[in-house]
Amino acid sequence: MGGVLEVQNLHVRYGSREALKGVTFTLEGGAVGLLGPNGAGKTTLIRAVLGLVPPSSGSVSVFEGGLRRRAGTAARDRVGYVPEREGVRPGLSGVGWVALLGEISGLPRNAAVERAHEALRFVGLGESRYRNVETYSTGMQQRLKLAAALVHDPDLVLLDEPTAGMDPVGREEMLGLLKDLVAAGKTLLLSTHILKDVEAVCSRVLILHRGLLLEDASVEDWTKAERQPILVQWEGDGEAFAGVLRQAGYPVERVRGGLYRVVLPAGDTLKSLFTLGARVPGAISRLIRETTSLEEVFLEALHRNGEGGHAGL
Repeated sequence: MGGVLEVQNLHVRYGSREALKGVTFTLEGGAVGLLGPNGAGKTTLIRAVLGLVPPSSGSVSVFEGGLRRRAGTAARDRVGYVPEREGVRPGLSGVGWVALLGEISGLPRNAAVERAHEALRFVGLGESRYRNVETYSTGMQQRLKLAAALVHDPDLVLLDEPTAGMDPVGREEMLGLLKDLVAAGKTLLLSTHILKDVEAVCSRVLILHRGLLLEDASVEDWTKAERQPILVQWEGDGEAFAGVLRQAGYPVERVRGGLYRVVLPAGDTLKSLFTLGARVPGAISRLIRETTSLEEVFLEALHRNGEGGHAGL
């Protein structure tokens, strides 16, 4: 089988405004984070994948079949969607609502009810499945939407802000569910403004900005700084130690006391620090390797492409 989702040179226009400008990528499994500031085109991209907005040019293909051309066929049946906004029908129980969506997706009534019970148990709503959906809390609503997206057992799940409004405990539980889905072989496209969610679940990240795809890389490679920052605890004359490092071309920043943040140029090793430190009285007593957060790299990517300040996600 080819890619789960293939997007080729996708352009989408709303009147005179071009929301997507030649976006191209392929998903072949796992969890992929979709990031970008407000107005970047994330929601438009999801809608185009679902066939809800027509491309101006380019193509969207799901499981080797054009979704727009094959609306209502097996390709669409293999896709689940967790929308950002609530969309439940008051007066229905949780199991009634999920079963209804299962029938809409093409399941026979009995199968839809059975699958609804299974999906609600999976997301942790088994004990609340007979309550009316309008009585659910925000966190329960988010779980309900996930159950509804899974009722027909899709292979590809599109998620738009799945942890929005959830408390820290509920958020961690939701992320655990998403990890379980990946482990079960589902492909996830996760659109979110919470970068830590992407770091927790996804192995790859796509960054949209003003309708353009700026980055497409693995999370591990993308957050691996070419110049690694190291926290160094120096016992002795710290300023003399820092001066030697600066003379050697190492950026150095005093953090507090005898602790210094040192940036190792690409290709250098920790041995270089000890060699330079031997030139002055004192010794290195502790080393802490800092990691680059996804947020830092995300903001750096925007700055490289002319986005000033802290853009809202």
